[in-house]
Amino acid sequence: MPSYDVVVIGAGAAGLSAGALLAKEGKRVVVLDRSPYLGGRAMAVPDEGFTVNLGGHLIEDGGSGITKVFEHVGKELIHGEVSNDMPIWENGKGWGSIRDRYTDRTELKKVIKALVNTPYEELDAWDDRSLREWIHQYTDDQGVVDLFEFISVLECMTDNWYDHSASDNLYVRKMHFEEKGTAAYSCWPGQGWDGIWRDLADAITSNGGELRLGTSVERVIIENGAVKGVAVGREPKVLPNEFFEEEILEADAVISTLPVWNVLNVVPRSALPEWYASQIEFLAQDKFRIAWLGLYLATEEPVTQFDPRELATWTATPSTDCSGFMFDQSAMDPSCSPEGTHLHVMGAIIPGAKGRDKEWCRATMEAFERDAETMWPGFAKPLWRRRHLVFEPSFGVIQMPGLVGKYRPHWRAPNVEGLWFASETFRSRGIGTDRAARAALTCVEDYLGGRIPTFGDGWRY
Repeated sequence: MPSYDVVVIGAGAAGLSAGALLAKEGKRVVVLDRSPYLGGRAMAVPDEGFTVNLGGHLIEDGGSGITKVFEHVGKELIHGEVSNDMPIWENGKGWGSIRDRYTDRTELKKVIKALVNTPYEELDAWDDRSLREWIHQYTDDQGVVDLFEFISVLECMTDNWYDHSASDNLYVRKMHFEEKGTAAYSCWPGQGWDGIWRDLADAITSNGGELRLGTSVERVIIENGAVKGVAVGREPKVLPNEFFEEEILEADAVISTLPVWNVLNVVPRSALPEWYASQIEFLAQDKFRIAWLGLYLATEEPVTQFDPRELATWTATPSTDCSGFMFDQSAMDPSCSPEGTHLHVMGAIIPGAKGRDKEWCRATMEAFERDAETMWPGFAKPLWRRRHLVFEPSFGVIQMPGLVGKYRPHWRAPNVEGLWFASETFRSRGIGTDRAARAALTCVEDYLGGRIPTFGDGWRY
């Protein structure tokens, strides 16, 4: 029966980061994932000569998060092409630059100064209040509010674009102002999305850890309030439907990266306090989730407004109330599409409660595609297209007031020794892959019993 110090469930950004950090610290660690691909929700998938980055991700780390994880495990996260403009679409007005909104830089500087001078821990008090409420303490300039809120549409997730929590957004704004001197920073990984996951996987195995893809965790084994290991599914030896064929992996610690809507499928509910299990179930409801209608279109010429590396955004398309974004992925990484073509990735945020309604999703996707042609006439006759509905697993939990920070389940399981949750749907801060990596760092350091010096005294969640 194999024995480990730690079992990590999931080989996405959080699981690979946790596994690489633990292996570097000399722990016997195994990372398990039911998928044959690395990267979880940020995997890169080859498709008819294109490389589709599921979810349309960019790295939003100024250097203190997932970039530091790479540094600590002996790898380099290359900051490649950086987005450098943000066109915004308004129905009835068309396209304009976000820079045209905040013409009075004095008002913007007032807000930046207030934010930089506010300690991170004071922002925690804004978990249940909106972003615009925080901003209006310092200015009534609508252009400044627009800047922060349009960035939030790009980075965060809520079915009502204007209902963003202050704390979740301000953590990232403060980090970007302090580390990069800009309101928002996003870049493409220089080694590509498949490359960054291979690098972390190599950091695991080269330091003595194990990685097992195509391996489904059936349950976390908990006895007398302590983790004893996990049971993984195993191919039946005799009959095709052999009952409960399992392999037991012994371990005193488990770090799960499963989202709130899947975690109780493998963690026995009875092992958790009722209040904590109920908190997980509450947050896992469809109405608190976000789904994503992804659309990938290839053209011969780039379809952009101001610059090939721009990130375009909107709060509603001409015929839907869906907010979303679009960028030319080939401008960030020419290798993702055949020579002479440009692959554009765009997405529309839809309420999780609608994600199971396939007929509604189909009709909304068709309307979204028509709207894309209106917003960008160059998409009228694409060379190639691919549609993608992200619901299972969901795109995320909405980041509205009262559903972030302290309102999410804690990353350390109460009353269970040796169980952690390094998931962006549990208590965590940041954006996308960086948020996942920071969640992993938080859990790994708690398991180790102290901070890893590489990361200094910066914020953890």
